[in-house]
Amino acid sequence: MATQLEFPVVDAIRDLSEYDSIRASRTGRTPRSDRALRNIAAARLRASALPDSEERVKLTPEQIIDRRTSLADAQIALTVTRGVALDDIDSFSGYSMSRSAYDATRHSWISFMKFHGFNDDYDQQSLDEVLAWWAERRPQYLAGDDWLAAGMATHREYWENLGYGCGGPYCEMHSESSEGETPAP
Repeated sequence: MATQLEFPVVDAIRDLSEYDSIRASRTGRTPRSDRALRNIAAARLRASALPDSEERVKLTPEQIIDRRTSLADAQIALTVTRGVALDDIDSFSGYSMSRSAYDATRHSWISFMKFHGFNDDYDQQSLDEVLAWWAERRPQYLAGDDWLAAGMATHREYWENLGYGCGGPYCEMHSESSEGETPAP
């Protein structure tokens, strides 16, 4: 028996909004923003569509495919409620492929590298996967855009302004300069 996720996303966001306003009036907190409510709805969708490993072994491959298809459909509906044009939505996953989504992903990676540096052993595969995803869907965004160079430049600038190295043992930029130095508080 196939499991369909009948989950009208717009109604879920409305229900979350009504629940949130009731919760806010009882606790004296300010109600959550529409964006926060959409993120909660997306998290609930993922939790209900992708069962834990114990339940997953009981499902047939058809049921798993059905659940993932329902999740993608619901994710598309959520992405549309966020104001993304249908042409900018990946039909397989439901995720946004808009320029703003690209910029947000790029910013996230550069921010990560700013504070932590970049480790070829741990970070390279994940970065390659993200860049491949964007290269497959929106190669024009990647033209002439080197995330690693931008991230490491930001990393260098951030730690130089602090006056000491990041202390990461894998950071080639700071591992030699930070040996023997005590980082400032």
